[in-house]
Order: sequence, then C-alpha cells, then structure tokens
Amino acid sequence: MSGPFTLDEMKALWLKMPNTAPGPDGIHYGFWKRLMSILDALQDGMPPPRTFWSVFTDITRDIAERGSSQEGFKDANVSLFYKKGDPTLVSNYRPISSMNMDCKMYTNLINKRLAPWAVAKLHPDQKGFVLGRLMSNHTRLASEVMHLCDATETPGLIVGLDQAKAYDRVDQGWLLSILVAFGLPADLIILISDLTNNCRSRVRINSGYSPYFTLRQGV
Repeated sequence: MSGPFTLDEMKALWLKMPNTAPGPDGIHYGFWKRLMSILDALQDGMPPPRTFWSVFTDITRDIAERGSSQEGFKDANVSLFYKKGDPTLVSNYRPISSMNMDCKMYTNLINKRLAPWAVAKLHPDQKGFVLGRLMSNHTRLASEVMHLCDATETPGLIVGLDQAKAYDRVDQGWLLSILVAFGLPADLIILISDLTNNCRSRVRINSGYSPYFTLRQGV
C-alpha cells in the first residue's frame, strides 16, 4: 500500500476505464484508449516511443511530489438531473459530477490501494460500496426476518434511517483523522488529503456554466 505507483498498477487501469462523460478538459476515455493503442503499435519502431503507461507512471510520481492542485487537474463539471417532486426546488435534482479522465485514473489507483485495507477494517454488516459485498444481502435478510416474525407470530418493526446527501456532508479533517486513527499508511493519507483538498466545481446551467467554486467539505 506504500511507495510510488508501479507500472503493473498502471496497466490494471485498462479494465477500469468505462465510457463515462468527460470533465472540463473535454477528453474522454476513448481518446486515452486510442492513444494507448497507437503507442503500443509503435513499439517495434527504432527507437520505440515510451508507452502510455510509463509516461502516466511518471505523472503520478510528479503529482505525489508537487500536489494535484495544478492546471485544473481536479476540476469538475456538475450537471443537475431532475428526480421527482416540485421541479422548481433545487433539492429535487441529483447532482452528477464529471471529473477529468486523467484525474479519474489517478483516483482509481488510490482506490485500488485503499480497498483491501477498507474491507479489512469495515464491519461485516457494511454491505454497500465494498468489493465483494452486496446491498441486496440486507434486502434478503430483512425479508427473512419478516417471514420469521410471521411464522413465529413475533411482533417486530424495521427502522430505516437515511442521511440526505451524506457524501456532501463529510468533514474532510474528521475523515483524515479517522484514517490516521485506524493506521492507514502515512503516504496514502497524504495522497488522499491532497486529492480531496481544494477541489473545484462548476454547475452546468442551461447552455453555460457557473463560475468555479471550491469544495470545503464532502468527498
């Protein structure tokens, strides 16, 4: 989990590059994949150019040394999608954030290192957002409990609690303190701190965008 990202970690990103919407730089995954293919095809030349993954490895090391708050690397566009209810209320829209593709690739590298540690630390009852666990397990469990109560004529109730826009309310300082308390390697904490600090977003409004604003909380 510690040390510079390796070339093998870079190459594993190929399987994590879906066709998602591009961020403010307008570059989509198709461009990166095409560039990788072209450079791979030129490897038999004299002299062969550097592969895409070797170059991206150097980029990640530069980010780790100088920080990610450069050249709009972490900027994002936010689009609002109507859910239900009164369309004049902002709370009835779901904000979807589109980040730059190279930033997504970089965050995937960090997530890959974080995942094994997180799975080992999280309680077994935590099913959502954990590799190898499914929220449907809790749905099945609730169904079984209801059937058991019916069969044994045992009274019971289910309480569901939901914090609205929970990801937007996370205090970043508190989050980093939790990572320190749970023993996450210091260099990985530094990467996460850098990546979540001073992120900028702008909201798509009709045919234009709002000015950029800095995110002070949330992930």
